[in-house]
Amino acid sequence: MKYTVISDSCCDLHLKDISSEKIDFHIVPITLIVGKEEMPDDENLDTAVFLEKMKASKVCPKTACPSPDAFAEIMRRGENVIVVTLSSKLSGTHQSAMIAAEMIKAETPDKKLFVLDGLTAAAGVAKLLLSLTEFIQSGEFTFEQITEKLTRLATRTRTRFLLQDLTNLIKNGRMGKIVGTIINTAKIKLICEDNRAGEIKKQGMALSTRRGLQKMAEMIKSDVGSYEEKEGALVTITHAHNKEDAFFLKSFLQKLGFNNIKVMLMRGTATLYAADKGIVVAC
Repeated sequence: MKYTVISDSCCDLHLKDISSEKIDFHIVPITLIVGKEEMPDDENLDTAVFLEKMKASKVCPKTACPSPDAFAEIMRRGENVIVVTLSSKLSGTHQSAMIAAEMIKAETPDKKLFVLDGLTAAAGVAKLLLSLTEFIQSGEFTFEQITEKLTRLATRTRTRFLLQDLTNLIKNGRMGKIVGTIINTAKIKLICEDNRAGEIKKQGMALSTRRGLQKMAEMIKSDVGSYEEKEGALVTITHAHNKEDAFFLKSFLQKLGFNNIKVMLMRGTATLYAADKGIVVAC
């Protein structure tokens, strides 16, 4: 059975990552806006150049979600369609996918089509998609069983991130200018996490990057529990051009008993929010 899997570009994966004989994978790009310049977050985006443009801009970079038609076009020609989007609390992308699904179901009522609010972003969405790939490739589950397993996994997945550059949070007003400037100047590292309902909250702070990464790893260890569970747990790490710290985190997690860890470079959408050197981890 062939599946069509669709996500948005906040998934931090590329087409080659999960496409196979059983899976036709598509990524609908979110539009990145820096000043008057608009860039699709597609396979051609150079995130290193994008970071430099963000740093040079005096205004806060923004995103624009894809249109329903962008999703509908792929849904229309796909079979056994499963869509996983970033959290509906963070973007209108999920709503666009839902509108598209309603259009397609009206046209083809019998089409198997499921849209999941991933309740997360970046490494979290990547984890859901990689797990979905395992469900499909196993050949053990029906469409309905796969979507049920994926829905449960979304509520259990925890995503955390370490921010080293708070400039964008200050620019867009999500952090007070004075507080943000003090934290930036003091080089304090901010640790944030999702609340398993698609929203982001501050978890803590660290005086160094490495200590912050260790704290996040220890939080993951506490989440997962037993050694047997850690051995099988998939952990995804994405980074904004910070391979050194990403692999430090991977090494520390391995010492804690995790052995299924994937490290990836962020795409543009996650890079916009994580900023330079940002690290996101999901389990």
